[in-house]
Amino acid sequence: MLMLLSSCGAPGPDQQYEAASIAAQAAFTDTAALTQAFDLFTAFVERYPEHERAASALKTLAMLTQQRGDMEGAVARYQRLLARYPDSEQADEAQFMVGFIYEEYLGDLIRARSAYELVIENFPDSELAANARQLLPHLGRPPEEWVSFQEEAPSPPTD
Repeated sequence: MLMLLSSCGAPGPDQQYEAASIAAQAAFTDTAALTQAFDLFTAFVERYPEHERAASALKTLAMLTQQRGDMEGAVARYQRLLARYPDSEQADEAQFMVGFIYEEYLGDLIRARSAYELVIENFPDSELAANARQLLPHLGRPPEEWVSFQEEAPSPPTD
């Protein structure tokens, strides 16, 4: 698909974004599609940094980087999104994901705490700020220790 886009002349940003999105959807089950989606979103972000979908493209690129197993790279991409598009709709999620990756994958609880605190500070009305508030007192503890799972209520007796 990347070759097709480059051989048909210069596709517009919307067409390039759509092609990247299609490849990203397939990337969850197909490693070739993962590479293709990664390349397409990288090209989009580099070519159209001021486009209205650039922040979304960078978020998807961070997710794809995470899917590749490159957690440091994913954090770097989320941080790039935050630096370049701090007021975007994706910013609160990017900040939350930085904390999540530091906590769950990199085991850096100091950086995780700092990242979660920034979600609360910078995006106080976000649903993810509420999640960060709930997570902070339990940072580093397995969810089984502090999350109360509601048991299914018993069925009423039938006559």
